[in-house]
Amino acid sequence: MIRPDDEGIHGQAIAWHVRLADASEEDWGEFAAWLEADARHNDAYEAVCDEDLALSPAVALARQENFRTEAEAGHRDAAVSPIGARRPGRWMWPAMAATVALVAAGSWMAVGGWDRSYTVTTAPGEARTIALSDGSRIMLNGGTELVLRQSDPRVAELKAGEAQFSVRHNAEKPFTLTVGSQRVVDVGTVFNVRSGSGAVQVEVSEGAVRFEDGITRLRLNAGDTLKASGDRLVEGSKAAADIGAWTRGKLVYRDAPLVEVAGDITRARGIAIELGPDLSKTSFTGVIQLDGDNAALQRRVEVLIGAKVTETADGWSITR
Repeated sequence: MIRPDDEGIHGQAIAWHVRLADASEEDWGEFAAWLEADARHNDAYEAVCDEDLALSPAVALARQENFRTEAEAGHRDAAVSPIGARRPGRWMWPAMAATVALVAAGSWMAVGGWDRSYTVTTAPGEARTIALSDGSRIMLNGGTELVLRQSDPRVAELKAGEAQFSVRHNAEKPFTLTVGSQRVVDVGTVFNVRSGSGAVQVEVSEGAVRFEDGITRLRLNAGDTLKASGDRLVEGSKAAADIGAWTRGKLVYRDAPLVEVAGDITRARGIAIELGPDLSKTSFTGVIQLDGDNAALQRRVEVLIGAKVTETADGWSITR
């Protein structure tokens, strides 16, 4: 038996599913806050998305049957609006709970023919989670700009920044992420993408993706990494558990330049960092925990990298 409070959450999830079919950026912000308010909210929303997907064949059958019966009755305009002017009792699908019917309405709304895009942005130090209507999830790191399409949750464009994609696999309609002139096509996976300073970095933690740049097509499996900068592609590997570690409050490095480390801290915590000239080519190996306040993080970074971290008017200065 579903508890009353769970029924309430399920109803909220349905309302969000319908609302997000034509949502503004403000709506997405409110939705992210709702997801983060209670761990049960995300499970409820995924369940609603599953119900919607399961209902799709019935919706298609209902449309076909409605069109057929209207045509037999001589309604020539039935082809113009197959979901309008339907007669009670003529649907060839079993009666369903009102809540599931609302989910079906959300599916019809997504077929409307509009194709507007919307942009989701985060400021440095701000993380944001987006749940797509197909059951996929995207977590944006700070300083990130992502473009999504209202009518098609299987398409996205990363303009700048970093995001982790947990994609629900659909072999007939793969999830496709565009980053500049490159594309990352899902093969059923969780992957992390970073774009900035003229380079794109792709890391796969689960499953696989296909990287395309118009000339090269590469398959990346779990633990594989790829950095694309201009015409140069550098393949590598990394412990799958360390990929996207920023989503779990830590940064993991092996021989990474301090410039990269500083950029990651700025992105995750919103702290502007200036490196001394003698540190620009210094590498770092280790794990930086992001928990605690800025003062605690400052002390931790100072010990880990063996340099002096000084607070300035607009951030930190790191020197020998």
